[in-house]
Amino acid sequence: MPSQSEIVRKIARHFTLEFIRNPYLCYAEHGLHAYFYTSLYNALSPDQRYTTWNKQKVCVIQKEYPTAGNLGKPQRQHWDIAVIKTPPSSIVPTGKHSYDFLKLSHVVEFGMNATKAHLAGDIKRLTHEDANVENAIIIHLYRLSKSGAKFSSRDWPAKSKRILSKDEVAKIGMEKPVEIYYGLSDNTGKHDSGAWLIYNGSIEELT
Repeated sequence: MPSQSEIVRKIARHFTLEFIRNPYLCYAEHGLHAYFYTSLYNALSPDQRYTTWNKQKVCVIQKEYPTAGNLGKPQRQHWDIAVIKTPPSSIVPTGKHSYDFLKLSHVVEFGMNATKAHLAGDIKRLTHEDANVENAIIIHLYRLSKSGAKFSSRDWPAKSKRILSKDEVAKIGMEKPVEIYYGLSDNTGKHDSGAWLIYNGSIEELT
């Protein structure tokens, strides 16, 4: 049986490739969160989907699970998708809202047509010393269409200067390596559509 980690990475790859093939399955980024959650849930075997914490049944995949600390912000935030480490344990004593501080094996943060500041902010949070995240993943996507004739108002024009190339993403500094699944879909042909895994400065094309 594949491990939890192997399944998460397999789904991240498949998800990014599927976005390139069918970029309008979901209207907005929040829809992508739901689609990824469902894909990951279905990929896990029945005995991998749930665990028990303080006699309560808990799904190992969580949407909007809180960060372990403020991570340099005024207050705690929430992860897009979090996967609870099994067997579960908490970084705070049992009974002290320990369910809100379970250790996480994976966190997946998303950005569709997100700015460089958004991407850098996700990297900073995921690599923070108090992040409580073993494996950090970002899925960074671009959906582009013709200016003045966009397929969706959520699209960016293909000529936008806010678009980061995969090489520019690979050069972003970070405290610890983060797996970045980069996907670009451009129906105008100005950019090469495709999907890549960017990790520790290296770029691997996904097929």
